[in-house]
Amino acid sequence: QERRKFGPLGWNIRYEFNQSDLSACVQFLQNHLMEMDAKKLASPTWATVTYMISSIQYGGRITDPFDELLMDTYAAKYFNESALAKGLALYPGYVVPDTTEIAEFRGAIEKLPAQESPEIFGLHSNADLTFRTLAVADLVEVVISTMPKSGGGGSGLTPEETVDKICEDLLSKVPLAFVNEITKELLKKLPGGSSQPLTVHLRQEIDRLNIIINLTTETLRNLRLAIIAGTIALAGDLVEALNKLFNANIPSTWLKFSWDSATIGSWFQGLLHRFDQLHKWLNTGRPKGYWLTGFFNPQGFLTAMKQEVNRKHSSDKWALDDVVMTSEVTHPPKEFEQLREAPSEGVYVYGLYLEGCTWSGKENKLVDSEPKKLFTPLPVLYVTGVQQKDRKSQNTFETPTYRVKSRTGQHFITTFPLRTEDPASKWIMRGVALLCSVD
Repeated sequence: QERRKFGPLGWNIRYEFNQSDLSACVQFLQNHLMEMDAKKLASPTWATVTYMISSIQYGGRITDPFDELLMDTYAAKYFNESALAKGLALYPGYVVPDTTEIAEFRGAIEKLPAQESPEIFGLHSNADLTFRTLAVADLVEVVISTMPKSGGGGSGLTPEETVDKICEDLLSKVPLAFVNEITKELLKKLPGGSSQPLTVHLRQEIDRLNIIINLTTETLRNLRLAIIAGTIALAGDLVEALNKLFNANIPSTWLKFSWDSATIGSWFQGLLHRFDQLHKWLNTGRPKGYWLTGFFNPQGFLTAMKQEVNRKHSSDKWALDDVVMTSEVTHPPKEFEQLREAPSEGVYVYGLYLEGCTWSGKENKLVDSEPKKLFTPLPVLYVTGVQQKDRKSQNTFETPTYRVKSRTGQHFITTFPLRTEDPASKWIMRGVALLCSVD
């Protein structure tokens, strides 16, 4: 329950754990101990205990698979043979009293710190900064939403005039949509023709980006016509768009077809970067590396990559169903600008950020975050396909990857194996994940 305040670092979904869940667990443990005594067992059946607590009592509320993994990890850590050892310390300063007296337990509880550290829950100390950042962001959102929208006295601009200037600025920068006939011809000229899996993915991305470009241009032009000329009624979606743009937010009609972002500024920069990546790919050929954040369908991109790897091994009689994705961070670590050429097989991807830990280029592994650094860029990641039997699973952590900081199933992309020398349980409890965007 205490992990909820740390946002997605704690739980992907904010579950309503309550006293009834705890009471049900206590009742189960009492019944289990009585049964153990009746059967004269030497110790509890730990597999039963962990299953009942992590999958039934608390797990009954959990819907996200990575939250289920976190709950299972907690249960495995605290419900095992070592839990019965004398002098057990759950965390430095949190020692379980070796007594049967209630008064001594109460005394030990009263000596506990009034403010708990995030490290008690397996999180990094930076998680406290995340909690405070979330609290401030909520406060700022409330303040902005309650600000008066009407213009005050003096010569200040009205909200309509402010939005008109925003529309004028954005319209001067918004790129032109891709022309279908020209796009088809350019796709045919790409290596392998327009039927290559990654080229098919490119066409799909261009089609979706065209929708956003046309929608953005239409909304901005209509707003200017409604505000300045009055030839269009300022109603419905236009009113909502005006209010959103005035508060530096993204209109809902745009978000319906595009990507999440914190402000209209970062959203529009994302639009320009996406257009730039697709335009260069279409006109100059495949890039050395791919900005994964810039795809509407990153899962489709990774699937297309596996299909191409499988085709290259057709002489080895690889079956597509047996091909799985694997990855490794470039060593020594490289930035996109340092790439000399594309790999002969697979792809380079960049633009990912680690949350909950960082990457040590010197040690080539996951390490704890530096103080006060919530997100750290991941060096260029090499991603390719291999047969299931050849995939390495030792000394790796399957890092969940999301489009944005909100870790819901809607934003989940895949898991990338990253090298580690620590047990996977450490990073699970740290809430480690890869993010495509941190704004």
